[in-house]
Amino acid sequence: MSDEQTPIQLADVQAAGSAIRKAIADGDGPLPPRFLVEFLLQEWRRYLALTHHRHGPSSPEWQAAVDATLRLIISAQPVHSPAQRSKLMQSLPKLVADIKHGTAVANTPLPVRDAFLGQLRDIHLALIEPPKDGKEKPEPDLSDTVSMDVRDPRYRMLLDRLDGADGVDHIEM
Repeated sequence: MSDEQTPIQLADVQAAGSAIRKAIADGDGPLPPRFLVEFLLQEWRRYLALTHHRHGPSSPEWQAAVDATLRLIISAQPVHSPAQRSKLMQSLPKLVADIKHGTAVANTPLPVRDAFLGQLRDIHLALIEPPKDGKEKPEPDLSDTVSMDVRDPRYRMLLDRLDGADGVDHIEM
């Protein structure tokens, strides 16, 4: 039986959850919007688990999927300068292509994919639009901050959902 036909293993689901958790921590920003978290926990985790299962943890396909996860999370974080805005705009075509690829691998229904991309587009448009007063916010000094506060109940809930049994429920084949 080939990897395409063998069922996804718990290790694949755990690797997918770990990749999402690491990307959120490496994003070093606020928690993603709720719609993005839901997408990550359902459709994107299925894509990651399938990629891990089919190609393995040291494959270029897995590395590309993990990289796309981080870029997706970072794309929804606030921008504070024209340089950040420009970098976001330049990154969007590849990100959208990667999302379409991932949702195709995960067999995400087109209406679900398109609804997600519509919400993500709205976030990106809001981030790309320059401030109305013409004044950029100064770059925040993050040197002494912690990327995530484990006391934040939203963060705890996210970790519980990534680690818990409901993670397997979302990986239906």
